Amino acid sequence: MSSSEQQRLQEAQLQEEIAELRSDLGDTVEALVHKADVPARAKERGNELKKEAVERGTELKEEAVERGIELRQQAVERGTELLDRGNKLSSDVLERGNELKGELLERGNELKGQVLARSSELRDRAIEAAERAREAVSETPTERYVKLACAGLALIAVMVIVRRVRAS
Repeated sequence: MSSSEQQRLQEAQLQEEIAELRSDLGDTVEALVHKADVPARAKERGNELKKEAVERGTELKEEAVERGIELRQQAVERGTELLDRGNKLSSDVLERGNELKGELLERGNELKGQVLARSSELRDRAIEAAERAREAVSETPTERYVKLACAGLALIAVMVIVRRVRAS
C-alpha cells in the first residue's frame, strides 16, 4: 500500500470517528438539554404520576365496588337469617300462647264448675233454712209478732248465706 492510500484510509477512519463522536456528542447534548429542561421533565413526571393515579383510582374504585357487592350480599343473607329467626320465634310464641290459653280456659272451667257446685249447695242450704224457719213459724204460737220475727230471722239468714255465696 502506498502512503497516499494509507493516508486516505486514515482520513476515512478519522472521518468515521468524527461522525461517531458527533453522533455521541449530539446524544449527550440532547440528554443534557433534556436534563436541563426542568419544566418539560416536571410535565413528563406529572403525566406519569397522573397516569399512575388514574390507574390506582380505577383499581380502588373496582375494589370498592366489589367490596360493596360483598357487603350487600352479606347484609341480605344476615337479614334473611334474622327474618327467619324472627318468624320462628313468633310462631313459638304463638304456639306457647295457645297452649297457655288452653290451660287457662281449662282451669277457668274447673273453677266455674266448682263455683256452680258450691253455689248450688249453698242455695240448697238456704232453701232448707227457709223451710225450717217456716216450719218453726208454723209450730210456734200464732201470734202475729212472733211470726214476723221468725220471718225476719229467716230473711236475715238467707241474706247472710247469699252474701257468703257471692263473697266466695
